[in-house]
Amino acid sequence: MGHPWYQAVLDHRKPIAPIPTEYAAKLDRLGNVKAVIFDIYGTLIISGSGDVGSADANDRGMFLAQAINAAGIDASSGRVPTIEDLHQQIRLSNDSRRSETCTKPEVDIVEIWRATLNSCGIGCFDTESLHRLAAEYESRANPTWPMPGARALLEQLRSRGLRLGIVSNAQEFTLPLIEEIAGDFGGDSVFDLSLCVFSYRYRRAKPDACLFDVLCDRLSSLGIDPGEAVYVGNDRLNDIWCASNAGLRTAWFVGDERSCRPRESDPRMLGLDQNIVLTRLDELTTCV
Repeated sequence: MGHPWYQAVLDHRKPIAPIPTEYAAKLDRLGNVKAVIFDIYGTLIISGSGDVGSADANDRGMFLAQAINAAGIDASSGRVPTIEDLHQQIRLSNDSRRSETCTKPEVDIVEIWRATLNSCGIGCFDTESLHRLAAEYESRANPTWPMPGARALLEQLRSRGLRLGIVSNAQEFTLPLIEEIAGDFGGDSVFDLSLCVFSYRYRRAKPDACLFDVLCDRLSSLGIDPGEAVYVGNDRLNDIWCASNAGLRTAWFVGDERSCRPRESDPRMLGLDQNIVLTRLDELTTCV
């Protein structure tokens, strides 16, 4: 794998099964598809919280103390942070970057941890320890497991000659989770690296249009029109609405209650439809 600083996100996993929803599949044939683009958390990966994000409101210190200790960080010069300390640094970072052109800022969670520790009087740590801390905490607060059928689906789609990509709200510690089911980025991955767009690299998150703008530019460089690509995701705002606005066809994945996000109260959902609805990932093979 090549990500030893983030090994904790793999080491601390335990099997998690998806929780079925009441939504029914809608499986129509989609012709002239040249690329399939995926969300990660809640789609390819089961997430205990239903999404990426280690700022777990249910944690009142246990996970934080465990993660700091596991990362080898000496907190004796200050105090162990609380979840509110972490939330505060996320708010400060997002508020400083939010604007008309950046509607949904994204944090670099490693830098958030640096600021959080410093604010609590802890200053003795190196960069590797910070990265380990981010992974150690995420693995405890937001456990993950591959979505059933994810690996087989990716391999089958790739074998058909389809380009595969990712647009996801994610952090650097997400990469080992994907490499485990899809091969190493820059090596034998089934994903086309040029079509993988992660929020932490752009400091912008869905539903900001930035990530899909980047994707569409890269599709165009490969001679692929947005309408020749299908986007698969579990969130009707972050995934279906964003991808539709960018001109992609859409597949709403409703296979896990934890991550199924219909967003019914959001006015942006008015009149929004998706091309297909998947209750299992393998259903996509009958549609493309």
